[in-house]
Amino acid sequence: MFVRSVLAAATVAGMAGSALAADLPMRSPPPAPYYPAPVYSWTGFYVGANLGGAFDNKAGALTPNGFTTSVGTSSSGSDSGFIGGGQAGYNWQNGVFVYGVETDIDYINIGGRGSTSTATSAFNGSTLTTKREDGNGFLGTFRGRLGYAGFDRTLLYVTGGLAYGNYGSRYTSATFSAANSLSIATYGVNNNDDVRVGYTIGAGIEYAITPNISVKGEYLYADLGSKNYTLVGTSINTQGTSFNAKSDGATQLARIGLNYKFTTY
Repeated sequence: MFVRSVLAAATVAGMAGSALAADLPMRSPPPAPYYPAPVYSWTGFYVGANLGGAFDNKAGALTPNGFTTSVGTSSSGSDSGFIGGGQAGYNWQNGVFVYGVETDIDYINIGGRGSTSTATSAFNGSTLTTKREDGNGFLGTFRGRLGYAGFDRTLLYVTGGLAYGNYGSRYTSATFSAANSLSIATYGVNNNDDVRVGYTIGAGIEYAITPNISVKGEYLYADLGSKNYTLVGTSINTQGTSFNAKSDGATQLARIGLNYKFTTY
């Protein structure tokens, strides 16, 4: 009797325990770990290449000197050409602001040529023909950059600093010709391949395609200043006369670039 009572009590206790277990909530699996999306950083050293166009390069005015009769003056329009080279720099990012320095050096080829002919009273009536050529050489800059990076991987920036180079449009000759086109007097100039220093300012936009590769579009205005030079007579009847000329070092650049940024840790 006692044994049967114990067995009955155990059975009732087991059934009650099963009922209570059924009422407990099921254990959920642990949540998957959360990895936040990486935030792009512009901080780091980079190198790259660029190419584009240069335009609005002018030779300036050509003015006679020492003539007693009218010979007129000459001026030039603007031309465009190719520019290409490489750059390197370093950026520091603080929040959405990016501070940086960049240096570049490009070959600039503004290969336009032109000539102007004007009737004059010099040499008992003649035609003055002046010839000019646009400068081919190099342009280098050393600039600071200030940017805003509040648009995910897009950087908007302004830039400015030092510019140097040896390009510049110039007049190369002045020739007086008679009615039969025979040359009466000629003037020429030595090489004007001098290096000048000036300034540059501009703005651009850069987009990071990958953590290491970015593309950019950039506009720069560079001014190396004007240089005065002289076309001197190369014939016997030009003694005492000359032409004062000016080489203008101002140009505008529009270019695209590709940068590789080294990973920083």
